[in-house]
Amino acid sequence: MGRPIILDTDPGIDDAVAFVVLQHYCPSDVRLIVAGYGNITKEHTVRNALTMCSLLKWDVPVLPGASGPQKGSYETAAHIHGTDGLGGLSLSEQEKKPIETDDWLLYLYETICSEGTVDYITLGPLTNLAMLFMRFPDSKKHIGRIVTMGGGIGKGNVRPYAEFNMFCDPESAAFVLREADHLALIPLNTTETVAFSLMQIDRIGQCDTVLAHALYTILKANYAACTAYGELGSTMHDSTAVLYYLFPELFSVRKCGIHVNCEKEPGNTELTDRRHNIILAEQTDPALLLEKIMACVMKEYTPHG
Repeated sequence: MGRPIILDTDPGIDDAVAFVVLQHYCPSDVRLIVAGYGNITKEHTVRNALTMCSLLKWDVPVLPGASGPQKGSYETAAHIHGTDGLGGLSLSEQEKKPIETDDWLLYLYETICSEGTVDYITLGPLTNLAMLFMRFPDSKKHIGRIVTMGGGIGKGNVRPYAEFNMFCDPESAAFVLREADHLALIPLNTTETVAFSLMQIDRIGQCDTVLAHALYTILKANYAACTAYGELGSTMHDSTAVLYYLFPELFSVRKCGIHVNCEKEPGNTELTDRRHNIILAEQTDPALLLEKIMACVMKEYTPHG
């Protein structure tokens, strides 16, 4: 068993696949899922987190997080993930309910402290983590590894200069990347290379399991949306970050500082020599990562004949 994990997410199709990967490789390590705004509104991300937990029969509490950035407004990515955030996936069963609390930040803080030390994986905007650090500065001493999907060096996907998670709340992103002692950043430069082809998606669709049928539905929808924007296929941004957490040896990295622009080009992530507290993932083996994801989806499937 590894260190306890807090999963901070905004499901989202690629987030949903990341759930599958984590549930396959370390089902008992994830102690809490924080679902906040991002790819879609918080109302939908919470529902989608509950849906994925029910689909996977994964008993992890889901805590509703931030409803928006700390400053200003944001744009959802419904054009990529669908108006429901899961590409129109319709599942009748949703047995789980979210945690009900009047103070979700305090609940998150107390959960982290009760575990002693946790690892923290962020797949959406960095608002939740920034708010935690601001209100409870000592929470940092209870967090070991932070792995963040976000940013792009010289590229973006919501603006030419900015990646979606950073653009949603650049102030929070700048704060976390400045304050974190050790943070692994998995940027677009790496994640955009890890994309399912139609042939691979069809292979998933041939599996006669409820999970495979659900993922086939959302990946087909995602493939159409992603390729319409010039991407290689159904891009697995968030699963790539989770696979970095699980298998860091599959990535080449460099130590650097990252500055997040909050003004003229909000969300632009630039290399800086000011503080080398970031481990930046630069390259990986896309085919190997996609096979690892496929193995999670097809684990219970045995072809007939």
